[in-house]
Amino acid sequence: MHQPDATPDYRKGLSTTLAIAALTGATVVALTLPVANADPTTPPPPPPGNTILDGSPPPEAPAPPPPADPNAPPPPPADPNAPPADPNAPAPAPPPPPEPGRVDNAAGGFSYVVPAGWKVADATQLSYGQALLNKIPAEAVQPNGQPAQPPSDTSVLLGRLDLKLFAGAENDNTKAAQRLASDMGEFFMPFPGTRINQETVPLSAGDMTGVASYYEVKFTDTNKPNGQIWAGVVGAPTPAGTPRGQRAPERWFVVWLGTANNPVPKGEAATLAQSIRPWTPPPPPPPDPNAPPPPAGATNTPGQNPNVGVPVPVDPNSVPPGMMPPG
Repeated sequence: MHQPDATPDYRKGLSTTLAIAALTGATVVALTLPVANADPTTPPPPPPGNTILDGSPPPEAPAPPPPADPNAPPPPPADPNAPPADPNAPAPAPPPPPEPGRVDNAAGGFSYVVPAGWKVADATQLSYGQALLNKIPAEAVQPNGQPAQPPSDTSVLLGRLDLKLFAGAENDNTKAAQRLASDMGEFFMPFPGTRINQETVPLSAGDMTGVASYYEVKFTDTNKPNGQIWAGVVGAPTPAGTPRGQRAPERWFVVWLGTANNPVPKGEAATLAQSIRPWTPPPPPPPDPNAPPPPAGATNTPGQNPNVGVPVPVDPNSVPPGMMPPG
């Protein structure tokens, strides 16, 4: 007996439709895939915009921040009275680049620009001031092969105008400059003569005012070339009545010495004095809490000799005559 087909006609139509759709889709895929994909070993290209499957390595994760230093000092507390930060405020301007030739002098509390043709010399033996400049010799080597020495008839002194100088007691800058020039002239040129060609000119060093005094000395000994001295003072004098222990002079001086053979360049001397600016050295860094303790009897304080006060044996045979104690 003939059995009727168990699959209804609508099922046959659905199967035929799916087969045609599958065949059509396969044909479209086959027509749209590049020829290179015919190689079964070549992977198909990734869909556009997929940055993980495009063959490049995935982006590296950012490194974790370093752990906090347990020995670091805590940050200072916020000032409750400080105004809130303005989000629209412009960023602070970067600090200006260092000025060529500018030198900081911690002992004198000031900075200045070294003139061209001059160099900073050893100032440890100065009686007055905290800086000494020597002129650079024109020839670096003498005919005998020895290094050339700076000329001895010209030099420059700089420093704080304190009470080590009599001029420091003068509250008026004009009188201070004239007194400084007079005293320095007698100190460095202690020979009989007559002062000639005296001048007094104003100075301006930033927001500081000042005065310079200049003169020459025509010595009685005509074999000596005329001496020259230029002394400049800039800054504000200490207010009258300030107790001696509280005086912090905010005036500085320049003394430029010369002769007729090495005359004082008055324009360069004024430029040097007007380059002076007050300067405070930065505070020393805090002590390292992880530093090992100093050995017994020693100290970590900079500038101190741990052997000060320790007796040193002396061989009597090596002591120069006249240096032995009496008896």
